[in-house]
Amino acid sequence: MMSTRKPRVMRNRYEQHMYDTFGDGPEYEQFYVSDEHLNGLFRDLGIPESEFAKYRRDYDARMEKQLDMNGGKIDCQGRKPRPDEDPTIEHVHVVHIPGNDSLVIRLWDGGLEDDGEFCLDIYDMSTKISINSSELGFSFNVAPKPGTLSVLCGGRLRSWEDNAGYTPERILPGEERFSALEGAYLALRQPNSDLFWFKVPMRNRPPAGVTRAVSPIPL
Repeated sequence: MMSTRKPRVMRNRYEQHMYDTFGDGPEYEQFYVSDEHLNGLFRDLGIPESEFAKYRRDYDARMEKQLDMNGGKIDCQGRKPRPDEDPTIEHVHVVHIPGNDSLVIRLWDGGLEDDGEFCLDIYDMSTKISINSSELGFSFNVAPKPGTLSVLCGGRLRSWEDNAGYTPERILPGEERFSALEGAYLALRQPNSDLFWFKVPMRNRPPAGVTRAVSPIPL
């Protein structure tokens, strides 16, 4: 969760971006490095104490350069939005599942903008938690659409964890995630129900270098 304490002073712009985006929960503490921690690393490397300040400045400069090289942002592929997070940060969309009052298919950027994909999972709007598809007996299928890359990935949509070799019982509760191409047509399979079709959103942005393009009109 995002901290409600007085904002911390970060040592460089990289850490400030991390803090502004993710907060200071225990899962992110590893990204916020103190002088003492860096000094310990330098000491272990045999660097003279008189040079610690210089090496700390060099460290901060490298981290800021890394941020700048990535357009002032930090990509984190697959990260799930927190319940208290502004949904516009990850451009969260939901598709309500028929016959369920609280279950939705949740879609979000997940750091996949440049790949032209969205992350998705099964999400309970009432409890604010994700649910692995195997717990519900759900699965997804992709319909191959001519003229799109979906023809290369038609059929059953496998989760990232499945692709990595994890069996359903080894996937931590709520940690399963899928990804699908923008504009793809997906079917949700549920026990004792008809296929439920939905469409992955499209991001409205032109390719790099294209400022204006004219669309053809029918005769």
